[in-house]
Amino acid sequence: MQLRPLEPPDFDDVHALMCLAFDDLSARQNRPPDPHPNPRFTAHRLCHNLEQDPAGCWAAEDTAGFAGVGMAVLREGIWGLGLLLVRPDVQSTGLGRELLARTLDHGPWHGALILSSDDERAMRAYARAGFDLRPAIHARGIPRREALDAPAVRPGRAADLPLTADVDRAIRGGGREADMRALLEAEVGFFVVEGRGYAFASGGRMRTLAALDEEAASELLRAGLATAPPDGPASMEFVTAGQDWAVAVALEAGLALRPYGPVYTRGELGPLRPYLPSGAFL
Repeated sequence: MQLRPLEPPDFDDVHALMCLAFDDLSARQNRPPDPHPNPRFTAHRLCHNLEQDPAGCWAAEDTAGFAGVGMAVLREGIWGLGLLLVRPDVQSTGLGRELLARTLDHGPWHGALILSSDDERAMRAYARAGFDLRPAIHARGIPRREALDAPAVRPGRAADLPLTADVDRAIRGGGREADMRALLEAEVGFFVVEGRGYAFASGGRMRTLAALDEEAASELLRAGLATAPPDGPASMEFVTAGQDWAVAVALEAGLALRPYGPVYTRGELGPLRPYLPSGAFL
């Protein structure tokens, strides 16, 4: 097994491994497979992460081909595990721990976030690496449109990106303006409550949200869920304990709740609420 820096020619292999690993996890847990990630968004995300964090991006390969990937992001002292995947036939060999160790060396950092799958081996690895577990839920369903009125919300624009950094510093402990610009460039919907918070969402899926108060957060969540197509589902992920404002909006909109995640944290972070993390950019 060889570990080396991730390179742009690896992107197709990373996407294929994402699909393979997610399908394998679903099969092992006897549940229907989740939808595969959008290859266009995956390529945009990988290109951005590699450009911003080359020292945090690692690949593994063996005689059978591409075997694993680990990607870390670092923004204003906040470290995040953007991706950690190992080919199913070489799982439980220590490769995942080695990739995680390489990504954790991408620093210095004072606070850290991991959005975990419910794979028991992944959860064990993060706990052994000194992270604290925060249980989380997922909300999904066909939303009741009459519950999604958000009069204080307006469309965001590039000039609002500094607001995202200011809010993130208060809520997450560090800004991530470059990542929010990447979401905007990927044509993900951008929403703002003037001076109080922001959200990104498209196709009914919340990509991320942060606000200085729960009232603004609730309006932003309604606006994001309202991007669902007619008669199509809306969803949000990694809703942790203490985010009861989000649970209330989800129930008002008729979404179903189920266990998800969890989220792992370590070090010095902000209060992390009101906040919905980004699967791509933490």
